[in-house]
This record gives sequence, C-alpha cells and structure tokens, in this order.
Amino acid sequence: MPKLLPHCFGTTEYVRLSELPTPQASSLREWLPESYLTKLEEGGSVAEDCIEYEDYEFWYEYSRGDEGLLDEQL
Repeated sequence: MPKLLPHCFGTTEYVRLSELPTPQASSLREWLPESYLTKLEEGGSVAEDCIEYEDYEFWYEYSRGDEGLLDEQL
C-alpha cells in the first residue's frame, strides 16, 4: 500500500480519506473513531473527511503489523 503525503493547513498536517486508495480508506474508517474526522476549508470548499497526518501515520505503520496492537493503542 502506498503511503500518502500530507496536506498542510497552517501548522496542521492532514490527509483526506477520499484521496486514499479504497482499501486504505475502508480499513482506516473501520478503525478510526468518527470523532477523529475533521472539517477543513480547502480552496473555497469544505473537506469533511480529514484526519491529522500523525493519526494516519500511526495507523499506516501499525496496520501492516499486529492489528491487536493497533486496537490496544486507541
């Protein structure tokens, strides 16, 4: 699975779930609590499917290893 590079909004790095490959987006949505999704204004429109890049990175690194560990960390 390719790792997405972050967008920047001020000092916040984030990714949009809609820009992830479908398998990544589906897996991440299953694992991530809804409260982690953030709305950001981007180029005059609102992106409603953003998460902080550090959360994506954590998920990405650990999703390829022990999934039990991933659930424990959250």
